Amino acid sequence: MQRAACPLQPAATVAGRKDGKFTLQADLSGMTASHIASFIVLGKEAAAAGRPRDAEVAFLMSCRVADKLKGMDSVESADAKYQLGWLYAGLALEDGSARASRAELRRRAERLYADSLRTYLARYGQAHEKSRFAAAGLKALDQPVRSVQEGTSKPSQALMPPSQARRNEAAQAAPPAPHEPGAAISPGPSFDCAKARSMPEKMICSDAELARLDRELGRVYARAKNAASDGAAFRRQNSEEWRRREATCRDRECLLRWYANRHDQLMNVIEGPKQEPAPSALSR
Repeated sequence: MQRAACPLQPAATVAGRKDGKFTLQADLSGMTASHIASFIVLGKEAAAAGRPRDAEVAFLMSCRVADKLKGMDSVESADAKYQLGWLYAGLALEDGSARASRAELRRRAERLYADSLRTYLARYGQAHEKSRFAAAGLKALDQPVRSVQEGTSKPSQALMPPSQARRNEAAQAAPPAPHEPGAAISPGPSFDCAKARSMPEKMICSDAELARLDRELGRVYARAKNAASDGAAFRRQNSEEWRRREATCRDRECLLRWYANRHDQLMNVIEGPKQEPAPSALSR
């Protein structure tokens, strides 16, 4: 049986001004295996924030990178196709789009669910969680279209593994910062890696996990900045922490500690008394 290829073009409708910021990248030459999971994380964040078109583009990028680097019969490819199937199924079961559009979304969902299920069954067997969720996704496509007025305009989380649903709820509570219109989707950090000069910045740009932590810290920073009682002192403290990182961190473990400490400091500003965070204790 021929494997299902990643869809060539997006099919989801842009949902409002905050959606439709990501564009597909034709050149995959700079992508690595770590980008596969990073794009899925971006897609989940976008879906939880009510941005289905951006979620679709992120999942499409994950699918294409997985097919190129790991092969169409790989688990990585199946994971990306499952996410696309879940997104398309949720949109197809809403009645807010034209009948022809729903039919195309349903066809895509069925094909991608079936392909991911085939891989999961071959690799894990029928009892595995991934196999069961892919099979449940296929079965759910037989449900009647539901009204968007009766529920949410976002894809249902009913078919998600519980851990994924919790991650999406957390992402919805702190949605990603908006991107510029037409910006290429990137799993990189909050800053422009083309301008990275220091050793810590280059390490962050080359590590998907560090880049994710940097994006998350950027969102927390924006909230803390609004909550700080003394804006000038907050900015000075932030500059000091950044200089501390640049001068001190020369390996990945140091950066992981720095992000954890800085996250806690900023959360103290958001949730605690209106006071500035204390300097972090980085190992030297």
